[in-house]
Amino acid sequence: MIKKFSWFEIALAVAVISISLYAALSDAQNLSQRWFTRDDAYYYFKVAQNVSEGHGSTFDGINPTNGYHPLWLWVCTPIFALARFDLILPLRVLLLVMSGLSVATAILLYRLLGKVFTPAIGALAAIYWAFSRDVLLRVYQQGLETGIAAFFIVLFLYKLNQFEEKWRSHPATKRQIATLAWVAVLVMLSRLDLVFLAALSGMWIIFRREPLRYFLPLDVISIFSAVLLAFIYRVTFAEYYKFANVALTMIALSLFIKIPAAFLLGLYQRSVLSNTRTLFRQLSIFSAMTAIIVGVIMIVITPLAQFEGFPRTVIFYDIILTGLFFGLTRLGYLGLGADSPKANEETTPIKLFTASWKSWLTEGTIYYGIVLGALSIYMILNKIFFGIYSPVSGQIKRWWGSLSGNVYGGRVQNPLSFFGIDHTGDANAWHPVSSFLGTLSKQISKSAGYNTEIYLILLALFVLILYFILWVDKNKSRSAVRQLGIIPLFCSAWVQALSYHITGYSAFKEWYWVSQMVMTILTFGLIAGILTKSPQKYPAIQSVRWLIVASVALFLGISHTRYVLQVMPYGKSPADSPYNDLAYFLEQHTESGSVIGMTGGGNAGYFISDRIIINMDGLINSYEYFHLLQERKSGEYLAEIGMDYILANPEILGQLPYNRQYEAYYQLTDELYGGKQLIRYRPIQP
Repeated sequence: MIKKFSWFEIALAVAVISISLYAALSDAQNLSQRWFTRDDAYYYFKVAQNVSEGHGSTFDGINPTNGYHPLWLWVCTPIFALARFDLILPLRVLLLVMSGLSVATAILLYRLLGKVFTPAIGALAAIYWAFSRDVLLRVYQQGLETGIAAFFIVLFLYKLNQFEEKWRSHPATKRQIATLAWVAVLVMLSRLDLVFLAALSGMWIIFRREPLRYFLPLDVISIFSAVLLAFIYRVTFAEYYKFANVALTMIALSLFIKIPAAFLLGLYQRSVLSNTRTLFRQLSIFSAMTAIIVGVIMIVITPLAQFEGFPRTVIFYDIILTGLFFGLTRLGYLGLGADSPKANEETTPIKLFTASWKSWLTEGTIYYGIVLGALSIYMILNKIFFGIYSPVSGQIKRWWGSLSGNVYGGRVQNPLSFFGIDHTGDANAWHPVSSFLGTLSKQISKSAGYNTEIYLILLALFVLILYFILWVDKNKSRSAVRQLGIIPLFCSAWVQALSYHITGYSAFKEWYWVSQMVMTILTFGLIAGILTKSPQKYPAIQSVRWLIVASVALFLGISHTRYVLQVMPYGKSPADSPYNDLAYFLEQHTESGSVIGMTGGGNAGYFISDRIIINMDGLINSYEYFHLLQERKSGEYLAEIGMDYILANPEILGQLPYNRQYEAYYQLTDELYGGKQLIRYRPIQP
């Protein structure tokens, strides 16, 4: 058992906090110009400042907004109450808060992997998390909600691990289930798209004594993948979004029909799973029967719902893909030495349901009652105060994705990005594994010339090698997968990536994929744990392990320190230089009290003095403004509230989503900043 505060944890905390303290106390301009540079972060900062000063949840002081993930705003609010004294002071404090979250997450990884395997393997994961530049840039340096989301993901997995140990020796209590549910709520509120982790983990908890716990999450992603691949193969990816609502409806129907059918046909029963012939027979019946039922229902409801159409050959592809994916998960389960039913232990699906439904219902009511109750309260409050159930920023990005012309990057352009396995761009969800395999495929393709094909082959090889490593020590692998919560984490990460692309979503960012990053680290910890021998059998290995840990710590620690020293120097910025060049430019070229519109504006909105910045793209604006933008009436609205200037590229304002709706109020000036033009916005004439 790892001590509560081990020497490693103390050393790690001292090292990380010391480096962060150095950065936090450096030149003020470093914080605004070299560390916290993302517009999206300043959306939080300015709203938090306004909340702390009693102005409500608003970015500009005029329009109410909910375009953020709630938990991070709650954390930022007391920090940015300090902005009334000094605009840089909250940034210094926030850097230390992010550093504390980094250390806390690293320590949880150390304890989790250290408990499942050895402390040395946990230490490697913790060191990578604390000192890797990849993690720093994607999770912490941006000042966004990713830091707190990563912490609560790992905390939730750690609590799942504790629960896993307790229920096997003592009956689970309602308090334990409720505790897991409340941590799941914190996970969900840290990033709302982590609702999938909260939802799928409930299955993992409630059905813990049956194979259901393994297969239900996997079957969910199998159904998603089968339907989507069937549509993409039938209508081509270029035409998929014409049928996106049809595909989404078919997924919902499939979940409703196929999961109960799989249960009734014994696909979650040990007696069926352990008999290959019976398994294939039941799989064949299940795949054909359920796909045909779903297909017939889709044919009936398509004209009623006025869908674009339903390609009937999708039914045939769904039969094949459903059988393939359901079969692969069950063969994988068998390959890892799944338990066979003991005498008088196995029962029929109906008898199992009859014997277990009360406990399932009780625990399900506790867990999902808390999770869904908290989510419902959040959504109702949003509807009451902001007029919309979920953040307006997400609604706007889905609207952008539905428009032609690749608005703000548009929706994904290829199937690899659609499924989150592309190795380039912001859709690269499984970095650094996908990035490494993509780079390798490019090197190979210089002579072979099949970049995408080679990448997919390498990806398949990686999965096969990972499975082979698990197969090497089946008992240890099964135990580790259970204790680390690998299955609900992986399945939720897969569904989360798909959730953005199924109906089209624009301007998704690389920092969305925090659960995938945690999953990757746990996977490599799993690999290391399986391949290394027990130190009890080979005592010298323990010393070798810690020597490796020390070497990795030295290498990554030096690299991390050099980066911080380079980015956050002392005495390089004159004390009177502006914190933000854009805010300074606007102060020099606009009058005091001006209302200025920008298509972004987070940084300027926070740092500008005696002026108001209004976000024109709508991400941190009101739901009312979103509707006006859609109806091409936002130009009139901005004039009515007294807009004085716009700083933007006029060419961009002539395109979607703005579509020339401001031109009636233009008066161009000669002032330029970074490719953008300062535009005088004329008031409405009486």
